[in-house]
Amino acid sequence: MNVIARFNFRHEAEYAQGFLKDAGIDSAVAIDDAGGAQVGMAFSNPARLLVRAEDATRARAVLVRAGVLAPGET
Repeated sequence: MNVIARFNFRHEAEYAQGFLKDAGIDSAVAIDDAGGAQVGMAFSNPARLLVRAEDATRARAVLVRAGVLAPGET
């Protein structure tokens, strides 16, 4: 799995994940925030949006078109 984006908050990563789901791209959100109970932990360990290596380029393009990522941003 490749990290294609990092977010300070779980809900931002899940929002981005929705665009990937709509595009038919499988993804996962990895975050260490104690299941949402310790939101502040995400500042030192941001939420990561992951996709398969073969989907990374297409997934970034989807997120750029959606306005979630700026071109070249990860």
